[in-house]
Amino acid sequence: MPPSKSENNGLVCLTELDLRVYSIGISTGGVAEMRMAELNPSRHIIATTIDSEGAKFAQKYIDDHGFSRQVAVSIEDISKPLNYENEFFDFIYARLVLHYLTKDQLSLALKEIYRILKMNGKLFVVVRSSKCQEAHAKNTIYDPSTGISTYVSSEGITYKRYFHTETSIQDYLTTAGFKIKNTKSFEEQLYIDFQRTRPSSNIDSLIEVLAAK
Repeated sequence: MPPSKSENNGLVCLTELDLRVYSIGISTGGVAEMRMAELNPSRHIIATTIDSEGAKFAQKYIDDHGFSRQVAVSIEDISKPLNYENEFFDFIYARLVLHYLTKDQLSLALKEIYRILKMNGKLFVVVRSSKCQEAHAKNTIYDPSTGISTYVSSEGITYKRYFHTETSIQDYLTTAGFKIKNTKSFEEQLYIDFQRTRPSSNIDSLIEVLAAK
């Protein structure tokens, strides 16, 4: 699989002290989580998804590459209460997942993320930006009550996403109690399949935030 700019940016934020990592929405079929494990043999990662088929694919991929001791795949919904103790994780990685949540779901999710993150722990977030072409396409339907835009991609796939501005995602994070360390916007060509083999026909606009508890 080709490298990802936003994935690389997240992994750079990890330190040797970040031994318990929570990865929300298994990234690129488990590639990011295996890279986290490879960087530190003492690190353990819980990689989550709500997609049972995606979980099976990722678990097999991780097992086949010899990382099952460090990376565990779990089916979990981040918008609901999580079964972890307070301040359990050192680092939380949320690349290209929180933009699937409605306004209410995102508020609940960040409250829970804040609870399970250790004091001074870091949260890495990447969401799609309101500058994405799809946010302004003619066929896009925006629901102001949820913040969600529904549209059909050029590949004929229907998506529901919350296109953020830097201000909107920062506001959600600070309301949940996080301190913003860094925010930046950039463009990246993403992929439309879980295995990261089919590139999107568009260049996506992304917002990246590093926050701390």
